[in-house]
Amino acid sequence: MLTQRPLLLTALALLSGFAATAQPTAPAGPGPTDILSWIAGALAVLVVIMGLMTGLSVAATAGAALADAPAAEPAAVPAPVAAPAPAEVAAPAAVFTPEPVAA
Repeated sequence: MLTQRPLLLTALALLSGFAATAQPTAPAGPGPTDILSWIAGALAVLVVIMGLMTGLSVAATAGAALADAPAAEPAAVPAPVAAPAPAEVAAPAAVFTPEPVAA
């Protein structure tokens, strides 16, 4: 009895240890980091597509506006006008006012 019980307990311990080791460590489905990275990648692609569409729209609108605008003739450059001489301004007199000093 004393030899049979330790042998059975040892065999049971080894069997449960081997069974635990044989189990896969990763779950069968996709991990949460995989799903989050797919969502982040999809959002990045969406932002790039929207940026390209906005840029193309702005470029097309600017091109249409430039194509429809009449050709502007160069404006005549006015002759330079001499600036008037600055007037002499008298310097203000220094005025000293007594200020109370808090001690």
